[in-house]
Amino acid sequence: MLIILSGCSGAGKSTIIKGLLQKNNKIKFMKTCTTRKKREGETDDSYIFVSRDDFDKKLKNGEIFEYEEIHKNFYGTLNSSLDKVIDGEFHYIKDVGVLGEINLKRALKNKAKVISIFLTVPKDELIRRLKERHEPDIDLRLSRMEFEMSYINNYNYVINNTNYEKTLAKIEKIIAKEEKTK
Repeated sequence: MLIILSGCSGAGKSTIIKGLLQKNNKIKFMKTCTTRKKREGETDDSYIFVSRDDFDKKLKNGEIFEYEEIHKNFYGTLNSSLDKVIDGEFHYIKDVGVLGEINLKRALKNKAKVISIFLTVPKDELIRRLKERHEPDIDLRLSRMEFEMSYINNYNYVINNTNYEKTLAKIEKIIAKEEKTK
């Protein structure tokens, strides 16, 4: 099963993913390949950080299934990651943009179960979180918010992430429910 987690920058996707990975050893993290620079304190556990040239080479060599430019950086899913989901030994969770969600669901249709969850957060809370993590271009991230919200109806579940514990518990219940309907 692939669990797709999407939402605006600052919606808490990474925090929720970390919590799920700590609580459920059946879930593995599917890394995204990105040209984005590491944030302070960020490790290679989060992404496969590559140069723009390396990203372009992976595209040319057919190693990247889908990609999207977000906030002036490229993010992509490696074909090898999809093979692991299809194998089915573990559940995988991935933070992906709204266009990637569409492409992944299409690619895995009839091959693996995919559930998609969109995290929302009030705009004032979003701004506070972005400032807290010292995001250099908050306006850029807010400008994408409307675009991302226009895709919310594509998702199986929408959760307002204003409380970490409650959001984590809701997603754990969703996963347990979806596991029963394989």
